[in-house]
Amino acid sequence: MSLEPPRPGFMFAPEANDEFFLAEPVGLRISILAFSGVLVIAGLWLLVTALLLPQAIALPLDRTSAAAVAAYRDNALWAARLGVVRGDLFAQAAYTDADIIWLYRTHGPDAANAARLQRAKANAEAAVALAPVNGAAWLLLAELPPGSGKAAEAKGMIALQMSYFTAPNNASLAAARIEQALASPAPLDRDLQEFMKGDLRQILTLQPEQKPAILAAYKAATPQNQASFEALSAQADPDFSQSLRGDAPK
Repeated sequence: MSLEPPRPGFMFAPEANDEFFLAEPVGLRISILAFSGVLVIAGLWLLVTALLLPQAIALPLDRTSAAAVAAYRDNALWAARLGVVRGDLFAQAAYTDADIIWLYRTHGPDAANAARLQRAKANAEAAVALAPVNGAAWLLLAELPPGSGKAAEAKGMIALQMSYFTAPNNASLAAARIEQALASPAPLDRDLQEFMKGDLRQILTLQPEQKPAILAAYKAATPQNQASFEALSAQADPDFSQSLRGDAPK
């Protein structure tokens, strides 16, 4: 009889059928490596687009800012191509072509800029398809020169309404949306007038410096839309409504 003490762990000696549990977890290691690779690729994807556009580009609301953001056009287009599914990058790429709006307003349709116009529309449409809540991208779609025919004009009004639906309280878009609505040859429907009333209140309260632009847009509107705007202005601010007609506020 041996007096040798038992070796530690003798009761836990592996049996033949335990090999599965004691084998190295090769599958787990492969999964971890694959997941790590995905994280690295995603990080590089975000890093490259951030390097191309270190600062976000906002929708330009005047000719000067449109010319300024045009300098970032190439980088924005590359970022959108690499972003693939990022609607914000497609929106920023579209914003860099926004100067086409003022070119068309000044010189009318230009065959030389037709390709740029189509590119801006394509990028804006991709932006709202990937990120439908982007009210600024919807507004750009409404502002871009439409094609010929009532169907094209109707699409512009739908885009304007979508801008209101997706960003109803965005004060930075208020003046541009009212100007775009008043520039339309189509009558202002009731829903659009309600949205415009909210924008007008924001302008009169927060952005009184925008009133001259609103007055200019009102004077350039059709008589029917002028009457509609006078009515909604009277509800929003009676004094401002009087100023539209040239009356001195009481």
